[in-house]
Amino acid sequence: MILRGVGRRYGLRGPWVLRGLDLGLPVHTLVRVEGGNGAGKSTLLRLLAGVDAPTEGRVTGRPRTAYVPERFPAALPFTAAGYLVHLGRVHGLPATEAATGAEEWLSRFGAAEHARTPLAELSKGTCQKVALAQALLAEPDLLVLDEAWTGLDSAARGELDRAVAEQVARGATVVYVDHDPRRLAGSADAVYRLEGRALVAARATPPRDPGPRVRIEARGRVPAALPPGLPGAPEVEYHAGNPAEVRFTTTAAHSDRLLHALVTARPPWHITGLAQVPAPVPASVTAASDRAAVQPTADPDPAPDPGTAAVPAPDRVSGPARATRPPVRVTFALMRYQAALLARSQRWLAPLLLYVAALGIGVRAGQPLLDSLGYSAAVLLPVTAWIVRLCVAQEPPAARAVTASAAGPSRAHRAALLTGLGCALVLGAAGAGTVLLISDPVSTHHTVAVPLLPAALAGLLAILCCALVGAAVGALCARPLLHRDGWSLVATVLGALLALVTDGSPAKAAVTGLVSGSLTGTVRVPLLPAAAAVVVAVAVAAVTSRIAALRE
Repeated sequence: MILRGVGRRYGLRGPWVLRGLDLGLPVHTLVRVEGGNGAGKSTLLRLLAGVDAPTEGRVTGRPRTAYVPERFPAALPFTAAGYLVHLGRVHGLPATEAATGAEEWLSRFGAAEHARTPLAELSKGTCQKVALAQALLAEPDLLVLDEAWTGLDSAARGELDRAVAEQVARGATVVYVDHDPRRLAGSADAVYRLEGRALVAARATPPRDPGPRVRIEARGRVPAALPPGLPGAPEVEYHAGNPAEVRFTTTAAHSDRLLHALVTARPPWHITGLAQVPAPVPASVTAASDRAAVQPTADPDPAPDPGTAAVPAPDRVSGPARATRPPVRVTFALMRYQAALLARSQRWLAPLLLYVAALGIGVRAGQPLLDSLGYSAAVLLPVTAWIVRLCVAQEPPAARAVTASAAGPSRAHRAALLTGLGCALVLGAAGAGTVLLISDPVSTHHTVAVPLLPAALAGLLAILCCALVGAAVGALCARPLLHRDGWSLVATVLGALLALVTDGSPAKAAVTGLVSGSLTGTVRVPLLPAAAAVVVAVAVAAVTSRIAALRE
């Protein structure tokens, strides 16, 4: 992944937090970011993770990414395992593979007994382990850790150290921030420091011991979790065809201690090969350090530098690459997640009761069919706006950042809009079915018969039209445009009212067509208003999704 001239500020005239950043992130690399409080470390990590978009500059070659925030929220209505399965699907895993990975990583971090515990009942440290598990089970190509060790016990911190080494060994890029300067000391391939809104190379990686080196081939259990505290900081390479077979390369001075650590581990490793390898050429170490360095450039869009190219060379990636999941399937996974959030939180109950109460007051058995269909469509508009607002804003910010990193903020926002719209359409279809069952297919004065099938079609299109307009109102009156709940609620009420009474509104045209047609017994199918509503909803979804990628 390459950053060219990247800058970030919050607000149209806000101060620049970062500016003029040029950075190349090669594969198979561990990168540490340092800086004082307020230097912009978290902002940089959010840009790398894809949670935010740069205000200026370009980010190209973004790989599959996973993000771990400093504090993961417990305000999610899932068990630990349930949440991990949902996020595994969003990352692109089948449900069974996500469940297996969730069990494995919770066990490695010492949280297996909390798999069926609701997140709201977990401690902060255990919630952080869940956040780590959702990122690691996806085997991302880029892993971004923002103070991820905070709140973990010593055993979990050691396990995270080993997990980071494993991710780098299989070919991933890991970027991390931690307040402890000793964290992974000596293991980072590059260290950068944020100073004055710019990124500078803090220090080069110390060259490895150029003396004789030993290669140890060993076989462990699947998955092959590395023993803690391996001496000599060996290079680790996983076999592409068999993840249980691992190759360790270290200096001859540390080889005996490394062998002892492997055979005495619990469970023990089986040594399958041992050989001496030539000492590395010092110039190659220097070149490797140069490739990891910051790549400043005055050209805003130069040709990619071979040293900063984001496409990994095949011989550098140890493990098998995971296939990219089709965008439609990712969107369905996001919608399933959003629907589960809405259902489990029971926030759907209030708009449902509002819709049922409104129909109970305004629709009676024996009333004219078209009038009742128009009324049920009109009532659905504010209810849809309400449900969409709930779906867009129901995730806590840290959880929303995790989802946005896994699938992209624009796609995550669109999935929330589609979930709210889908729920409203189900509600509207149920209301239309009720109206069709209890209403009389006659005109307002009961003098002219109304054909049932055309009336049903007109009513369903009117409901679709109002639902689409209501979804647009809800999207415009929630984040990322409006963040304060008070202003959002007032704007939603006013927007829904205006959409129903303003001339030119597709919703008003559809409802008016039903009501006026009921006077004469004429069915007017609202094709043009429905088409206009589709255009409005798509345009609003596109604009708000784009803004969601630019600002939190």
